[in-house]
Amino acid sequence: MLAGPLVFVDIDTQRDFLEESGALYVPGAREIVANLSRLTRLAVEQAIPIVATACCHTPDDAELSRFPPHCMAGTEGQRRAEATECSDSIVLGPDERIEGPLPRHLTLQKRAFDVFSRPDASELVARYNEEKPLFVVFGVATDYCVKAAVEGLLARGCRVALVVDAVRAIDPAAEAALLDDWARRGILLVMTEIVCKAGEVSS
Repeated sequence: MLAGPLVFVDIDTQRDFLEESGALYVPGAREIVANLSRLTRLAVEQAIPIVATACCHTPDDAELSRFPPHCMAGTEGQRRAEATECSDSIVLGPDERIEGPLPRHLTLQKRAFDVFSRPDASELVARYNEEKPLFVVFGVATDYCVKAAVEGLLARGCRVALVVDAVRAIDPAAEAALLDDWARRGILLVMTEIVCKAGEVSS
């Protein structure tokens, strides 16, 4: 069950990944946009904190030797998709740090697919985890950035749920094995509808 407080973890819902014209479109990502929008609206309406990640690449980033250039800093493709935009989001650049209270919506930019490549990521997650919430993860791509976030949260003792109809993988064949492994390790696999009902009740 989705008991207790919730923190939403929005992974890389950026135009280059979600739009078919994007530089690194994730197969099937268009199909989850409505669910991403629904989850974001729920968070705004019910004051559920969102920790979002966003790739923000420069030409010398190591990741670009593995993938084509995408989410280059300052480009349209690097922007968050309209479905998950929040007007009050506080955006931290890859080398910036936050001081003071945590905002309701925080975007952490990163130069590698793993958000925990940021030196401050562990400390920030620990602050969000003080009340032992359920971290509800969605976004792209299941087999890269989502995987890194899920594994990182688990390693830091967080309770984690994954919204299975609000994620997509670069390699769709790899997704089922990942979901099976995570379920065996205690991650709650849920649907958008269930999250929305729980979010409305818990607020």
